Amino acid sequence: MAELGIQEGIGFIPFAGMGWRAFKAIHKNDSSPVRAAAAKVLAKDPDSATTKALADAAGDKNWVVQAAALEALAERGDPLVLARVERYMSDHKDAVRYTAAAAVLRLSAIKESGASVKQKKRKRRWTLRRKKS
Repeated sequence: MAELGIQEGIGFIPFAGMGWRAFKAIHKNDSSPVRAAAAKVLAKDPDSATTKALADAAGDKNWVVQAAALEALAERGDPLVLARVERYMSDHKDAVRYTAAAAVLRLSAIKESGASVKQKKRKRRWTLRRKKS
């Protein structure tokens, strides 16, 4: 009731309606950016349960979280989630579709090469250390 009174009262002050809308947008209780950031951080987590959590997050109702989860799955380099990621190539949001397509390309290349991203990084580090010696 108080909010309704404030909205009606602000209507009499010139340009105050824009400020009220901005205030409501800033204080909106939306946790999707936090969940998306968490998905990006979880990309580097070595626990195998994280892959399942990210695959579940790819089905989130918010497209920002979906895209972040798909990107994290691609970064993890586990080709076992390829079938799950392919589902999102027909999503209605462009960002989700394009992220899923990029993830499918990356995971398919890893699957064809038979090596995970971690194995490639270890090999590259070993090669660099050997060259320095």
